[in-house]
Amino acid sequence: MIRLENVSKEFPGGSNAVLDLSLDIPTGQTCVLIGPSGCGKTTTLRMINRLIDPDRGQILVDGEDTSKVDPAHLRLRMGYVIQQTGLFPHMTIGENVATVPRLWQWDKPRIKARVEELLLLVGLDPAVYRDRYPHQLSGGQRQRVGFARALGADPPILLMDEPFGAVDRITRERLQHEFINIQRSMRKTVVFVTHDIDEAVMVGDRICLMQMQAKVAQYDTPEKILTRPASDYVAEFLGRERLVRRMSVVTIDPAALEHPAAGAARGEPRVQLTSSLTEAFAAALTSPTERVAVFDGENYVGTFTATSLLESLRRAGTDGGEQVATGI
Repeated sequence: MIRLENVSKEFPGGSNAVLDLSLDIPTGQTCVLIGPSGCGKTTTLRMINRLIDPDRGQILVDGEDTSKVDPAHLRLRMGYVIQQTGLFPHMTIGENVATVPRLWQWDKPRIKARVEELLLLVGLDPAVYRDRYPHQLSGGQRQRVGFARALGADPPILLMDEPFGAVDRITRERLQHEFINIQRSMRKTVVFVTHDIDEAVMVGDRICLMQMQAKVAQYDTPEKILTRPASDYVAEFLGRERLVRRMSVVTIDPAALEHPAAGAARGEPRVQLTSSLTEAFAAALTSPTERVAVFDGENYVGTFTATSLLESLRRAGTDGGEQVATGI
């Protein structure tokens, strides 16, 4: 676990980038820091690996005070991914990925095997890309290499500062999905900075929405932030598209399904009960009846309709009444 206890950072001129921040980031989860520009999210990230030292407070990693750890040694235990990748232009892709294992003085066969393993993990054929240089790759490919390098020595913690912000939308969405799949298998403790609420909802296990000076406006799961915003500030930050975002994290509520006597209609699209409302609604739009058969494994449990969509949203935010269903 990463724990920040009453952490503050003041910059020249007397302004506080971070003021009295306390935050627990559970082991094996992705915590997304999001908020307006200048709110202190990147400063918070950089204090975790001591690129910036806090003026007050403590940062603990698995109970160890990071101020008592040599900064260089601390950073070797944490992967770090930034928006512009930070690849060394004079090094090949393989040499870039091998940076941290070399610093740990791994032997050459082990380094070579790790480089190949990581390039395959991020979808780059080692035989094709290992000996190329960064300028010979596309932006998305360079970002993949940056991610692979951060995983070089298999660190338990990853710090990611707007890692997909410098690529186009299609590439960004592909990288987001690849990150999610990799994280599901590896379960690193990830601190992920973004300014994009849709990205936060997609990749985060928990979202920390900040106001200026890193004041925590709400720290919760994506579903709870979208269905139960803690304040007007949170609701305003989420924007008028909150309904669409909520649909991507709320799953079908069995109690909202209809139960026609004839059961599932022939030729109706099918979805699993664990599907999100976005997935179910998209399937309904392709159906000639605008209805979808919902299954739990092989068992038919009901039919999803537009009414089911609204009722699932209402039930997901029972303290919001009609406002929850309409996204107000």
